[in-house]
Amino acid sequence: LVRGATFLWQQGKLLRDRLNFPEVTRALQEPRPDTLEDRIAFVMDRFGGAIRPIQKRAEITALAARVEELRPRTVLEIGTAKGGTLYLLCQAAAEDATIISLDLPYGRNGGGYPRWKEPAYRRFAKPGQTLHLLRADSHAPESLARVREILAGRPLDFMMIDGDHSHEGVRADFEMYGALMSPDGLIALHDILENRFDPSIDVHPFWLS
Repeated sequence: LVRGATFLWQQGKLLRDRLNFPEVTRALQEPRPDTLEDRIAFVMDRFGGAIRPIQKRAEITALAARVEELRPRTVLEIGTAKGGTLYLLCQAAAEDATIISLDLPYGRNGGGYPRWKEPAYRRFAKPGQTLHLLRADSHAPESLARVREILAGRPLDFMMIDGDHSHEGVRADFEMYGALMSPDGLIALHDILENRFDPSIDVHPFWLS
């Protein structure tokens, strides 16, 4: 019953997002917000939540600030969902960055986004950046091979692990793609606190280990 109710709730949110997405597309054709505060407001407060990160405002602000300091030239986000974090990563990355979104359609815990969102997501990238939207299972060997192919021997400067949130899934993402990290690279994990309302979110044992 809980999973059924969650599915219906997610479908309702998708419908609301679709109604708001024309406004998202128009806004992405305008000049980008100049400051971090404005970029956070752009994804958190506008468009009826259509691209709002599923994160606390203070935490995503702190992460975006850290990534802006790093100015990564290679970025991997595992789990994109509404796309707000992807937008912030694009704005924080270097002007010539290669950014990879690896997201499983209809994945666990609200993962996956419909194809009709892709044109807007592609507009997240700045003119000199290259954005790859991969709709695939991050745990599949062919997904790792595709990421390696895109990187073409370059290490990852930043990785966001925000996929299926299971303990096994997080560990697999960390071990598979962590091997691609630069020695000075940064890895971020979402939902590291224990969630007593949803036992399927099980990142905290890996974080504590």
